[in-house]
Amino acid sequence: MKRRSLLRRTGLLLGAWGVSELGLSLGVPMVSRTASALAQPTTRKLALLIGINAYRNEPLNGCLTDIELQRELLTYRFGFQPGDILTLANEKATRSQIETAFTEHLIRQAKPDDVVVIHFSGYGSLLKLGTADEIQPALITADLPSEELLTNAIPEDTLYLLLRSLQTDQVTTVLDTSYVYPGSALQGNLRIRSRPADGVASLDQTEQLLQQDLLNTLALDRAQVRTQRLSGQMPGIILAAAGDQQVATEAPWNGFHAGLFTYALTQQLWQALPHSTLRVNLSRTAERLGKRVDQKQQITISGKNRGSSGGILSAPHFSMPYNLSPSQPPADGVITATDDPKTVHLWLGGLAPQVFEQYSLNSLFTVESDSVASASDAQPLPLLQVYERNGLTAKAKVVATSSTQDAVLAVGQRVQEAIRVLPRTVGLAIAIDSHLKRIERVDAVSAFSAVSYVSAATAGEQAVDYVFGRGRATTQVASLSTDAIVGSIPPSSYGLFSQGRDVIPKTLGDSDEAVKLAVRRLAPQLQTLLGAKMLGLTVNDSSSQLGVRATLAQLGSPEKLLVQQQTDRVASDPNLITPSDGKLITIPIGNRIQYRIENTSTQPIYVLVLGLDNSGTAIGVWHNSEAALQPSSPSTIPDQPYWVAPGESAFIPVSAPNSEWVIRDPVGLAETYIICSRAPFQQTESLLNSNLSSRVLRPIDNFLEVAQAVVQDLHQASDRASQWIGTSDVFTLDVNAWATFRFIHQVTA
Repeated sequence: MKRRSLLRRTGLLLGAWGVSELGLSLGVPMVSRTASALAQPTTRKLALLIGINAYRNEPLNGCLTDIELQRELLTYRFGFQPGDILTLANEKATRSQIETAFTEHLIRQAKPDDVVVIHFSGYGSLLKLGTADEIQPALITADLPSEELLTNAIPEDTLYLLLRSLQTDQVTTVLDTSYVYPGSALQGNLRIRSRPADGVASLDQTEQLLQQDLLNTLALDRAQVRTQRLSGQMPGIILAAAGDQQVATEAPWNGFHAGLFTYALTQQLWQALPHSTLRVNLSRTAERLGKRVDQKQQITISGKNRGSSGGILSAPHFSMPYNLSPSQPPADGVITATDDPKTVHLWLGGLAPQVFEQYSLNSLFTVESDSVASASDAQPLPLLQVYERNGLTAKAKVVATSSTQDAVLAVGQRVQEAIRVLPRTVGLAIAIDSHLKRIERVDAVSAFSAVSYVSAATAGEQAVDYVFGRGRATTQVASLSTDAIVGSIPPSSYGLFSQGRDVIPKTLGDSDEAVKLAVRRLAPQLQTLLGAKMLGLTVNDSSSQLGVRATLAQLGSPEKLLVQQQTDRVASDPNLITPSDGKLITIPIGNRIQYRIENTSTQPIYVLVLGLDNSGTAIGVWHNSEAALQPSSPSTIPDQPYWVAPGESAFIPVSAPNSEWVIRDPVGLAETYIICSRAPFQQTESLLNSNLSSRVLRPIDNFLEVAQAVVQDLHQASDRASQWIGTSDVFTLDVNAWATFRFIHQVTA
C-alpha cells in the first residue's frame, strides 16, 4: 500500500505536467514504453542518463558529451536496448522531471534481477538546510528555485531514498560532479563541476512530500537515512569522480568537452576484458586521470549490497563494471551508421584520449570477424580508412580490394585499430593561466610565439598539454611533501603546471623573473615534455597484436608485485595484478623497483625503457654491451633485458647490485614507457650509445631527439603500412609491429 501511495503521489505530478509533456521529456511515448516492457526478456538493463550544460550562471561544456559517451558504451558494449536508456539533457533535467523519470523509468520497471545504471553530469554543491548538521551534498538541477531561499537541487537524502526504492540491488550510480567549491571556476585548464554553497535554504513542499512518501514506503526515519548516508552505505555501487573534499573537472579536447572521469572510465570500459573486475578497471581509469590531475581528483567508490555481509568489491555480482560482463568483446570503436555499402560513420570512444588528439586522417581500422557477414569466412577482414573526423566521430570508407568486396557492413559492428597515422610534426599547447594579469598573459603569448613547437592558448578554451602560470604557496606541489611546501617555492614565480595545476618539477624560477626570461629558461624542460608526449602517442596496449605482458615489482623480502599490464588483444588474463583500492600505485622513497617483460608472442621482441622520473628528469635504462644490439639466444645472454625470445622473460634492470633502480627524493609522479618492437631500435640505439655511461639507469639530455627516433624506428618496423598510406609526411604504425605500455606511479615519503 505504501509503494502504491508513492506512485499515486508521482501520478499527481504527472497529471500536473500532462501526459504528452512527460512523453516528450522522457524521449519515449508512454504507450510504446509499456509495449516495449512487455516484449523484453525477464532480465532487463535500464539506464537513466542526466547531463546539464545549460545552467543560467556559469554554464558547463562537457556534460552532454558525458551522457553520449555513456549511451554509446551501454548500447554497443553492454547490450542495453536503446529504448531502455532514458536521457534527460539541459532544460529537461529539472528536479521534478529527474525524480519522476527515476520513478517511472526505474522504480516502476526494474525487477529484482534487473541491472540499472544511473549517470549524472553537472554541478554539485553543499546544501545548508537550517542547522549545522543539516549540510549535505546535492545535485544541482537545471531549474531555478521557485522562491527565494528554496532550492530545486536533489539532496543526497532524496537520492538515497530513490535508490532504496528500487527492487534490484544491481545498481550503479555514476556521479561526475563534486560539492566543494575551491574559490575559482577554473583549475589550470580544467573547469570545476561544483558551485559555492548558498545561504541557509529549505526544500520546497513538493520535495518534502516526496521524501516523506519515500520514507513511509521504506519504513525509515530521517535519522536512519542520515546515519546510513554518512557511513557511505548508499544502495548499490556509487562511482564518484572525486573525493568529498576534492573537485570533479571537465576538459576541452579536440572538438569537444568532456568530464575527465567519464571520458577515462568509458574509454577504459570499451577496452575492458569480458571478465575483468571493477577494481581492475578503476585502477586503469585512475592511471588515465593521474597525469592530468595528480591526486587532486581521485575516484571514490562507495555503497552497500543489501543482503550481503561482504564489501561491494568482494560480493560476486558486484565484481563486474555495471554488474555486467560486456555483451561484446573489447573495441576501439563501433559503426553507428552507413551511408552506402562502402562508407560508414564511426564512434571512436575506445581510443586513448592522448592518442586520439593527434590521430590523423587515413588511419586504418579492421571490422571484427564475429560481426561481419561475408561471402566466405576465409576472406580477410575489410579495412576501413578514416577520411573525416569530428570530435569523437569519424567517417571511413572501405579500402577497395577484391577480398572485401562482398563484406556487408552494419550498425553495431566493432572496429579495432590496424594502422595508426600520426603527424611527423608534433607540438606542445600551453594554456596561459587565467590568474595572471593581462600584461603577463600578453607577454607570455608573445614569448611562446617565438618557440616553434609551442602554441599558446587561453585557459579553459582548448585542449592543451600544460599550463604556464605563477607558483603560489598554496599550490599542491608534486615534488614536495606537505610540510615542506610553504617557503620552498619562490613566491609568485613562473613555471609550468599540469592541466589540473600541479607544478611540473624543476620549472619554477626566481620571484623577480620576467615572463620572457622565464619562457626562455623553460626551453629544455619544454623539449623534454614534448619528448614524453611523443612517446605517449605510441601507447597501444589495448590494440597491439604483439603478445607482451609487463609487470612492475617492488623488490625486497618479500618481493611485491604492484601492477601488471598486457596487450589485451593477444593475452586475455582478466586477473591482472592491480592496486586493491583501485587507485594509482604508490611507492615510498628508498624502495627498489624492477620491470619484468614477458614475451608471449611467437617472435623475438626488442625492448626499450624510457620515461620521466619523479624529479622531472628524463631517464632511460640501457646496456653498454654490444651484444645487446643483436638477437642472441637466452643461453648466451641469459639476463639480456633488451632482446627477449618467444616464451621468455627479461628483468629490467637485471638483478645485480650495480643495476638497482632505487626510488629517490622528491615525492611526485613518475611515468615509465615500456616500448616493445619486433624490429631493432636502430636509430634510437645509435643515439643512446653515443653517450656511453657505466650507469644502467641514466639521465637523457636529448630526450626529444630520442623520442623522435623511437617513433621513426616503429615506423620503419611497420612495413605493411606503406601500401595503404600514400604520403611520406606522416608516421604510420602497424599494431602488429609494436606494443607500448605506460606505467604511472606516485612516489611518497
